[in-house]
Amino acid sequence: MKILTAEQIREADTYTINHEPIASIDLMERAAYKCVDWICENVGVISPGAHHLSECCFDVLVGLGNNAGDGLAIARILADRGAKVSVTISSPGKEGSADFEINLSRLKKSSVEIKEYDSTLKRIELSEGSTIIDCLFGIGLNRQAKGDFLDLIFQMNSAENRVIAIDLPSGMIADGVSEIDTQGIVAADFTLSFQSPKIAFFLSDYAFYLGKLVLLDIGLHKDHLNSVGAKYHLVTKEVAARFRKHRGPFDHKGTFGHALIFAGSQGMRGAGVMAAKGALRVGAGLVTLHTDKMGVKIIHNQISEALVSIDTGKEAFITNLPNLSGYNALAVGPGIGVRRETASFLKLLIQESSKPIVLDADAINILSQNPTWLAFLPKRSILTPHPGEFARLVGRRLSHYDNIQKQIELSQRFGIYILLKGGRSSLSLPDGQILINDSGNPGMATAGMGDVLTGIIVGLLASGYSAMEAATLGMFIHGYAADLALENESYESLIATDLLTYLGRAFKSLEDEI
Repeated sequence: MKILTAEQIREADTYTINHEPIASIDLMERAAYKCVDWICENVGVISPGAHHLSECCFDVLVGLGNNAGDGLAIARILADRGAKVSVTISSPGKEGSADFEINLSRLKKSSVEIKEYDSTLKRIELSEGSTIIDCLFGIGLNRQAKGDFLDLIFQMNSAENRVIAIDLPSGMIADGVSEIDTQGIVAADFTLSFQSPKIAFFLSDYAFYLGKLVLLDIGLHKDHLNSVGAKYHLVTKEVAARFRKHRGPFDHKGTFGHALIFAGSQGMRGAGVMAAKGALRVGAGLVTLHTDKMGVKIIHNQISEALVSIDTGKEAFITNLPNLSGYNALAVGPGIGVRRETASFLKLLIQESSKPIVLDADAINILSQNPTWLAFLPKRSILTPHPGEFARLVGRRLSHYDNIQKQIELSQRFGIYILLKGGRSSLSLPDGQILINDSGNPGMATAGMGDVLTGIIVGLLASGYSAMEAATLGMFIHGYAADLALENESYESLIATDLLTYLGRAFKSLEDEI
């Protein structure tokens, strides 16, 4: 699914108006009806205890632009359906957009109470128990809210009323920004957005303000939406299903390749075990785990299906590079440590490998100490840092938005993939595109999740998936297995090895999307 910019959404509006054809005011009416239909279907959620719209009360706050025009139309339709509605105009006496003025004239013929915000009193009048509908700003805002608008936002956030934001919470900037004034953003309980998600919806800095996101299809022209180029894309279950390869009746373990994983030193054996199990559970034909002599028995006891490559080092892990010719995919990093000998090994691996490498955890920490090595990574290698590791890699902590821009820069410069893990994991491609993951949950905030992901990705690589396919499908299926695990677990109880149990169901569920 494409994630469009504010400008691209405006262009889609204009194209639809010109080619459907439909008048701008009628397209706004269509959007308003979609919002009211959703509100009617969710009356009990919006106003607990209510069974019909006539039992609900709404206070609609509007600015002067097209988002305000949406709000005026929504207010009129809600009133027509029996709700008690009032509208507060934030900038009385000033002329609004053309569609705002048309909707205001229509509203004056309805039962809706129209109020004007008195900036001298700095107080909005809200009905007891009402739901606020926020239509101060839409996607056109490209700067922080100031003055009276900041006061209005503060009052909305201070009230105990539920808030429904239309298109996006006022004060939120659709295309994302580096500096965010969180005091100037409406904290919505629900956000009813139109047609396409915005990148702001996936930034951790904005997460508290979005509430429950609902995307409403308002019928923007499909031909235009299909043809427009997008920098950001959302990886949904439907998208992930397109990547899944199907097996033939005469395939064998050799068909699905051999993965070699360097992971899990003394005190960190579990990292290697989880990575190897992840690779096996996504269908790698063979999986070899490289470990030291002390780890061999542990590995054999934990994973009967895995092969073991034994390191010759006595003091540090890892110290020697085995012959790589028999392997189809390589992964390195979980639990290997950052000692000098291991760093020397990683440098040699980077120099000797002709295949893309999956690098995680300590492998990324070693790269952070030796940033010039990035230029020598095999093309299409995959880095899977969490935010802390990424901060070390780039030299400082950045906002989520700036992290994504840095991802893009590094992927393009070095021809690699970077999967930045988090509540909304993002995968940057060498061509400058970003894929945002739509699976996963807060229960994944626990040790070992990244080790399983490393195994999943290298297992898919070994099985014949391209680096882009393995990183994209691996990212989604990892999170989706965690979502399925919540049928029996809670956020608190979920652990990394639970995902291994649900990977099979996660893959089978993709068949439903084909």
